[in-house]
Amino acid sequence: MLQRVLTIAFAALVWAVPAVAQQRGTVELGGFGSAASFDKSLTLNTAYGGGGRIGIFLDPRWSVEFESAEMRATRTLGLRDVNVGVLSSRLTAVPIKTGALSILLGAGAGIGTETNFMHTYGLNGLIGAKIALSNSAALRVDGVMDWLANNRWKSFKTVHVGLSLYRHPNVRLTTHTMMLAVPAGPMALQRADSVNADEQSRLRRVEADYHQLRDSLARHDVSARLQSSASALATMEEKIHFATDNAELSLQARTILESKIAVFRANPGMRIIIIGNTDERATDAHNMGLGRRRSDAARAYLVAHGVEATRIEVTSEGERAPTAAGTSTNAQAQNRRDEFRLLIASDYLVSPKP
Repeated sequence: MLQRVLTIAFAALVWAVPAVAQQRGTVELGGFGSAASFDKSLTLNTAYGGGGRIGIFLDPRWSVEFESAEMRATRTLGLRDVNVGVLSSRLTAVPIKTGALSILLGAGAGIGTETNFMHTYGLNGLIGAKIALSNSAALRVDGVMDWLANNRWKSFKTVHVGLSLYRHPNVRLTTHTMMLAVPAGPMALQRADSVNADEQSRLRRVEADYHQLRDSLARHDVSARLQSSASALATMEEKIHFATDNAELSLQARTILESKIAVFRANPGMRIIIIGNTDERATDAHNMGLGRRRSDAARAYLVAHGVEATRIEVTSEGERAPTAAGTSTNAQAQNRRDEFRLLIASDYLVSPKP
């Protein structure tokens, strides 16, 4: 039963976690526990211990590894236990990678590090597997076979089980310098060092928007527009009003904005500016901010209902441009408003006088 549970858990882990994606220059640092079994002619039986590993990836599927392991080995014939140390190097490949599972094959050479016992050199081969836990960690199990040249190529087998951590090389960003030609016209007179790159880019976008709108005016079919230019112009000029010290759109204001959306759709070249206003109460700084919030609220509603953001500009006059004189309640209510003025209009709509 336990074996079945472990098998299911292993399969779930393989499919649930993505494989470690290494790259050239990735360094692997690992620690492991070891268990070994020796050719009986070496007068050794079994050994247990641990060690460490360091490797570097030459590309995603090839790496060079170095291992050092120390084990305490039991001996045959009733002899006393001894220490066995091995230092190995090998070239390791990843021929198969599926899900979180990577299969390893490797080959290399090694030497015995104990001067009093098993002082030899030889060759080794590896077959193993890694299960990725993240992009920086994996469980690793290896089976290693060593052949000892000084002992007539006698062999011993070792199993390593441990954890590997990965240090990935830093990704360096390459900066490219691109020369932009300034278009002919009024903006070409601007000195190149008088504004920063962001401001120059913004000015070019404004000019491109202007040309796009101008060209759309030339192509637009006048017959497809509303029946009455006077009615459409009055709709666009209609103000919306706000409660005291408030920038929320009332139901009436939303209804007025809905009627403006129809005019926008019938006049794809039209461009407007929304001017937020307040009554005289509060400070000038407060009222300038409140006026801007009111114009932003109207613009956000229009954009949310399909009007292109590039067709609407916003500004604030605060308390500086009252439409009604005095400080009465009625005058203050009239002054808490958004005004709508045409910046670009077709022959069908006449831009209002400032």
